[in-house]
Amino acid sequence: MKTYTLPWPLDAGRGVPDQLYLPGSNLVYDLHGDPCGAELRIVMEGNQFMVIPELLERFSARLGRRVEVFYVTLPPGRFLPLIEGRPLAVGNLILSLDPQVVMGPPEFMQRLLQKGLIQEPRTFTRNRGVVLVVPRGNPLGIRGPEDLLRPEIRVAISNPETETQSYRTYLQALSVVPGLREKIEREAITGRLVHHREIPALIYHGEADVAPLYYHFVRYYQDPRFFPEPLFDYVEFPAGQRVRNEYQVALRAGVEEDLPRRFRDFLLSEEARRIYASYGFEA
Repeated sequence: MKTYTLPWPLDAGRGVPDQLYLPGSNLVYDLHGDPCGAELRIVMEGNQFMVIPELLERFSARLGRRVEVFYVTLPPGRFLPLIEGRPLAVGNLILSLDPQVVMGPPEFMQRLLQKGLIQEPRTFTRNRGVVLVVPRGNPLGIRGPEDLLRPEIRVAISNPETETQSYRTYLQALSVVPGLREKIEREAITGRLVHHREIPALIYHGEADVAPLYYHFVRYYQDPRFFPEPLFDYVEFPAGQRVRNEYQVALRAGVEEDLPRRFRDFLLSEEARRIYASYGFEA
């Protein structure tokens, strides 16, 4: 299978003079920071990746000093080994990490709680639903989910086996159209492991015509802080606006250090809520 990527901006390492940046062989976007020098280690549901650099800057400002953080932005099933005390392989890199803070969807967090892997989770934000992401200019004139039934429309969606949470959410939003669920299950183009990287790249390179994605992704793709020109257009629809997912945070079981606790409390603060809202999450 051919691999497609986007011109993702880097959020860490830009000030390091010696860089290894080679798309196609040596390129890592969802492991952030220095795992050897980190004071704070976080694993999180990856689709909030665009918020985290500013969030950590504001957290450091609140403490009055720079905090060295290593964080992982992947689908929950991908970083589960780290929570369970097992290593995670990224190519030839073996990452053995003891995370102190976990951020994920409620169902995932409840399973971790039942296994005794985390402390009590708390909700800190919700997203603003699902939209249809299309190429700039919307060349096929897609106006809503009904148009996805057109035979020439190629739909991309997250993988139903490796990214169950997002797949279910997207399918729920689209299932208001009779026959659309069946078309998606039969012929949609799916990502493999990390849909927040793979699916937009498929549209960008013309391999798909439309994809259901969370609204905050579109805000990111059109944000001049990250891209000089918007990457995509989007179409809102009522059923997509009604689907909202919660994001929760918890300390890892046994974590008693002050710094992870203070980060968790900051994530639950009004200041953090405003930061998330500025990136397209619920105000």
